[in-house]
Amino acid sequence: MKKIVSLLVLGILLISGLGVAAFRTEVSSNQASATIKSITGSVQFSSPTLVEKDGLLTVEIHGASTQLQTQYEPVVPIYVKTYEIPYGSTNIQVSATTKNIETLMIPEQIAPARIAPVTEDIAQAPYVKDESVYGSAALYPDAWYESDLGAGRNDKNVEVIFVKVICYPVRYSPLNNEITYTDGFDFTITYTAPQTQPRSTSTYDMVIIAPAKFQATLQPLIDEKNAKGVKTTFKSMEDILSEYTGYDQPEQVKYFIKYAYDTWDITYVLLAGGLKNHIYARDKDTISAGWKAWWVPVRYVSIPYSEDEGCLCDLYYGCLYNATGAFDSWDSNSDHIYAAWGVPGVQRDKFDLSPEVYVSRLPVANTVELKRVVQKIITYESTGPAEKSWYTTFVGVGGKTFNYWEGQPDGQYLCGYAYNLTKAAIPNLTFTKVFTTNRDSGGLVPDIKGVSTAFKQGAGFVDFEGHGGPSRWDTNWYDANGTDRVGINIAQFGRIQNKDMLPVAVVGGCHNGMYNITAIAAMIDLKGTNHYGYGYPIYACFSWCLVVKPFGGAIGSTGCTGYGLGSGADPVALSAELEMNFFYEIGNGSTNLAAVHSHAIQKYINEESIGNSDAFCITNWALFGDPSLKLGGYSS
Repeated sequence: MKKIVSLLVLGILLISGLGVAAFRTEVSSNQASATIKSITGSVQFSSPTLVEKDGLLTVEIHGASTQLQTQYEPVVPIYVKTYEIPYGSTNIQVSATTKNIETLMIPEQIAPARIAPVTEDIAQAPYVKDESVYGSAALYPDAWYESDLGAGRNDKNVEVIFVKVICYPVRYSPLNNEITYTDGFDFTITYTAPQTQPRSTSTYDMVIIAPAKFQATLQPLIDEKNAKGVKTTFKSMEDILSEYTGYDQPEQVKYFIKYAYDTWDITYVLLAGGLKNHIYARDKDTISAGWKAWWVPVRYVSIPYSEDEGCLCDLYYGCLYNATGAFDSWDSNSDHIYAAWGVPGVQRDKFDLSPEVYVSRLPVANTVELKRVVQKIITYESTGPAEKSWYTTFVGVGGKTFNYWEGQPDGQYLCGYAYNLTKAAIPNLTFTKVFTTNRDSGGLVPDIKGVSTAFKQGAGFVDFEGHGGPSRWDTNWYDANGTDRVGINIAQFGRIQNKDMLPVAVVGGCHNGMYNITAIAAMIDLKGTNHYGYGYPIYACFSWCLVVKPFGGAIGSTGCTGYGLGSGADPVALSAELEMNFFYEIGNGSTNLAAVHSHAIQKYINEESIGNSDAFCITNWALFGDPSLKLGGYSS
């Protein structure tokens, strides 16, 4: 369920907990010129509280930070905490002991996790139990704790090793109707610190990868970036394919990015190119890749969910190393099926989701589209926030995605949460609510009129929280009992006329970022089980259309290339957690588009136990736009 770490490199982190002042002690000693450091610490928990609902129990304890949610398995409280140690550290060891252990008989079974696509009403979904767990007397989880390691950049853009511990203070024996719990843990962590120092200078900040025929169109952007102090260079696909080897074209591109990171210390990668036309393309050449129909190749991961056999994933290009310092191919067993996790009959891959490089894509089909987006970026960055009166407006677009939370539709709750997170960085931020609950009061509702009006008034950020598909975004009315939905689709985007007042748009829904769509492929897909076209000539996906459309739209956007997933236990979970992390990072000082996106992913990894559903959400969360884009632009 978690990443498996080499037995030679086991890791853990220091945790602070309820009622305990955590302490960290580092002791250095020189043994054969090696610097050995140690960390000690402890965590405490309260006794568990049982809450009954629908004839099942939930378990709560003070001191837990999140829940373990694996589909159809018991939901139990956990504590997750991540520490950072220097990149290149070795011999990472951990010892941990539980404090007092007690047992408690329980009257009902613990409820299983209910995870569903945001296309479904999870409140009405039945509870399904994995009988291999519920039919066993064995304790679940099967250990008190486990550790995990990853390598990537932290929120200060420093390359580190992330050392994470996952504590299970409550363990459940279903057949015995019993839980076993502890009131705390003590830890000792040791590691050998590296002798080398991290990089101090960089040759380039960003590299743009595109076909040679796009270079002239990109040159104004390259020149402008260099003038703004973002050292930028261009690398053609033709040169990459002639100079670098790999199993397939995506791997060749990744090896070039590794070279650029190692030798130039790049921070950003812009993949400038999508499918070569909007009419028809065979978007896959293998189960794991597409390149013949693409200007810049794509990686498909093999983490299936429902009809999604594997989603587009540009994060692949940013995750270069694992915690041992080895290149991370995402194909650990060399079967040429990349990032396999949960594929029947296929061995699971071990891969690191922490990015070293911040990646985004402009999936343009031609130079006309590319020129339009390049001009948008240059215009946006030519002035700063003080010169954009509209930048201090936040637009939330939502209704009832699954159910109600804290007395309001959950999609609207998430929009308000995102607004408050963003306001931490922009104190004078105002909130425009495009909500289904405005229907009876005459305010803006999330239809084409309401959304286009909000865009036309100008905004720095727009948050869509609801349902969707490649061509549309929608949500349930606040009082809907079924699928009575309201929303907008890409055929209506001509009504969005906000000119140069371009927001960053976070789009929460299913398949809104599925940028491998073409018109004929969507029309052939009558049942909506492949490209989710249902017979309609969908030529591009919702999130990308916002960025590439003329006369307005967005300057950057996010979207799921597969299903967006949600949980009935918490609206800020799975796909929505990534989206809320995006706004958290803005509120806490991240200023460049892809850094915000990558830091949001790393925050999720640091705070959660990463299971199959988590990995699915992380890998299919796409970013469209200039990765180095400075939010709000540059002051003149």
